[in-house]
Parts: sequence; structure tokens; C-alpha cells
Amino acid sequence: MLANSIKQRIPQSPNFAINLLLIITCLLTLSANASPEITGGTTMTYLSSDNDNINNELTFSSDLVFTWSLDQDSFYLYLEAYNSPKSNAISSILPEANTDAGSALDEDSKGRIQISEIGYRYIIDQSQSLTFGLIDVSGYFDQSRIASDENTQFLGVSFVQNPTIEFPDYALGMVYKNSFQTGLVFRSAVSSSHGISDNPNLSYSQLVDINSDNKGLFLISSLSQHLGDWLFKGGVWLNTADHQTFDNSDSDKSNYGGYLLTGYQVNGHGINLRLGTSKESVSLAENFIGVSYQYKQASWAFGLGAAKIFLSDSISNAANKDTQQLETYARYKINTNFLITADMQYLRNSNFNFTDVIYTENQKLLGLRLTYLIE
Repeated sequence: MLANSIKQRIPQSPNFAINLLLIITCLLTLSANASPEITGGTTMTYLSSDNDNINNELTFSSDLVFTWSLDQDSFYLYLEAYNSPKSNAISSILPEANTDAGSALDEDSKGRIQISEIGYRYIIDQSQSLTFGLIDVSGYFDQSRIASDENTQFLGVSFVQNPTIEFPDYALGMVYKNSFQTGLVFRSAVSSSHGISDNPNLSYSQLVDINSDNKGLFLISSLSQHLGDWLFKGGVWLNTADHQTFDNSDSDKSNYGGYLLTGYQVNGHGINLRLGTSKESVSLAENFIGVSYQYKQASWAFGLGAAKIFLSDSISNAANKDTQQLETYARYKINTNFLITADMQYLRNSNFNFTDVIYTENQKLLGLRLTYLIE
């Protein structure tokens, strides 16, 4: 009853949340001690397929992060832009091929400039911090040193994030961090189960529509530890939004799972392993394993990755199969700001063969990226 009353008082126009975010931004920036630190960049990616039924694609994305120092605390604003995707193109038919694709779209699937994050990081003491606002929760829990940046490292989804974790898109939430003297780091987060692109209209007003049917919470906790050249991360998560079971016996089940990430770096060599599992009755991607390797020498970097996404055992359709992905890239640093990357991918059973487009199970993709970095 109280939630309904609050909801009725909130204007449900698309401009309401945008105006609210801008007001908060203005108030915080006016109290900042200095001009913002600006980081980000622009990436242009061309991908081609050897299949006549899939259109080649040129994508363009831009990212700008503004960070203001407020004594010990900080406030940041992340702006993101993306061009309108091409119909029947690689990113729409082969969703694992380009992690950068479709990062900022409106309800008509047209490219736009959007506020993706607006957060405040409060320093509790030397070991503890709290970040809250409109945030990307995945950035705090599934980060690898060599396989997390689709602009400069691997492009394929399997080598940027763990597909078994049902992270929301940019969502309202908070992240707590506690760093112990032993080097162990504990993180925990709670957010809405639905972020910007998870809502039907991809609108800001739906972010504050907390009483919407089928919505819930996303909760995740993890431990991470650096041991010499090694990095270990592991955690568990829960998404309480309503999920339909594959046998149609229930429509309000939660999804949950666990994950592990480990990495090793020494003398220009780096290797990363991702493992994940989720609830088979509601999650298409039940299990996941991905291995990636990177070698850096002077202005060059080379990457090689292999991954497999295991289809839920609850899917009995013989036409649907596990997805496999391979990727290799060579990157050259032209100067301080410009990078150029040649990329080659192999995909087998993309999207578990859930598509109406006729194409062969085995796909070979060639790509070229030009990246401009602001640091």
C-alpha cells in the first residue's frame, strides 16, 4: 500500500528521472574541489562474416567518465554513446561476437547518448567504502586484468564477462567494499534486478518504477585475493525477479549461481580462467568455462581465448546445442592515444542456435578496431 502511494506521487514521464539525475549532478559538481578528471575514449569496430545471410557491420561507440574529488569521497558521471545498429547484422544475429554492440539504445533500437552511470563513492575509513547510485554492478565483481575491456582487449562476450551471472544492466544500487590487512577484499552489492536495457522501454522512468510486476533484487557477494602474481575471485549471486521455468510449471522462480575467476601475470604474459554456474530450470546458460591468454611486448599485445557456454539440461530440444567461442587478436599501440586491433573469431552454435536466420553452425568472423583513449 505504501509502495503504491509513493509510486503515484512520482511523475512517470521519461524526462523525470533525467532531470533528477541532472539536478543531483549539478549540486555535487558545485561542491567539488576541482575540475573533473576525464577518462574514456572512442572505438570504431568493423566486423565481417563469411555468411551471405548475415550483414557485415560497422559500429561506433564513445565513453566519457567525469570524476570529481570531494575531499576523500568522489562523484562520477559516465556518458555513453552508440550508433544505430544495422538490421540483420552480426551483433543482432551473433550476440556473442561484439560486447560493445548495443550499449546505448532507445526503445526503437536506435543509437543514442545516455547517462549510463551516476555514482557517489563514500569513504567510510581506510579499509571500507560504499558506492551508490546508477551503477554497473558487474564492474565490481567480474573484472579480469586481461579480459574485461572490449575496447582494447578481447571483443567477444565470453572473454569480457561471465555469461552465467545474471547481472542487470546499469541499475540503481549500492556496492560495499572492505579491504583487510591480509590483502583479502570483501565486496557485496544490492541493486534492482532491472537496469536501463532490461526494462521494456529502455527508459529512465522505469528505473524508479520499483513496484513494477516481475521485478526484484539482484544481490551478489565475493571475496578476492592477490597472492604474488596470482589473482583469485569467487562469489555467489541471487536474482529475485520472476523467472519462467522451461517446463512452464512456475513463473515466479528466482535465479542464482556462483562463479570463480583466477588470473596469473608475469613478464608480459597473462592468463585468465572464468568458471560459472546458474539455476538450470530458468537459465539458458547453465554452466560456463572460459580461458584467455595475453602477451604484451613493447607496443604490441596478442590475445588468444577459448570458451564454452553449456546449455541448460532442462532444454530438451535437440536443435539447440552448447555455444563455443574462440578468439585471437593482435593490437598495436600507434601512440599514446591511438590503438589498432585486428581480430578473428570462431563461433559454433551462437546463441544456442535460437535464431530464425538461416546460417551455418560454424561462423568465422574478421574484425578491425580503431580505438582512441583519453587518459
